Amino acid sequence: MRGVDDPAVVEIELRIAPEAAAQAIGVMHRAFDEYTAKGETSGAMLETPLTLALEIETGLGVAIARVDGRPVALAKHHDAGDGSLYFGRLGVVPEARGRGIASTLVAALREAARAEGLQGLSCLVRAQEDDNIALYERLGMVIVERGEKVSRTGAVIPVVAMRDASIATGGLRRG
Repeated sequence: MRGVDDPAVVEIELRIAPEAAAQAIGVMHRAFDEYTAKGETSGAMLETPLTLALEIETGLGVAIARVDGRPVALAKHHDAGDGSLYFGRLGVVPEARGRGIASTLVAALREAARAEGLQGLSCLVRAQEDDNIALYERLGMVIVERGEKVSRTGAVIPVVAMRDASIATGGLRRG
């Protein structure tokens, strides 16, 4: 797949093996480190290769996007039990942002959801992340609920629940 704004080929692996958890954690930590600099450490920073490998072994999907063979983005995903594929922790390393990689990853997740017989995608986004919300809206998602989430760090974070517009008929169950 080609990124939306980039001629580079973006390769998507929808389900990495537990043995690739260390590589995925490296991408995750680089992608979410910006919150630490803002004094709002993300719960992603508390994840380790072992915790991620255990999640993968119990059925969690972790998708990795690579450009020129180098991992630059990831997203965790699972069947939400409400007809949608829930994705979270979608992050792109800073030097690869603005190249359409997140859009390409979301498109691949949507395609996978439909291939699994699901109706579309769902996610939670920090309410303060206007750019991320706008990106998902451009990709066909709408806000269906506003609330708060307790992070792994213990912080209470305002969030919005989003779903594909085609299935946005109610709140989001987070599985």
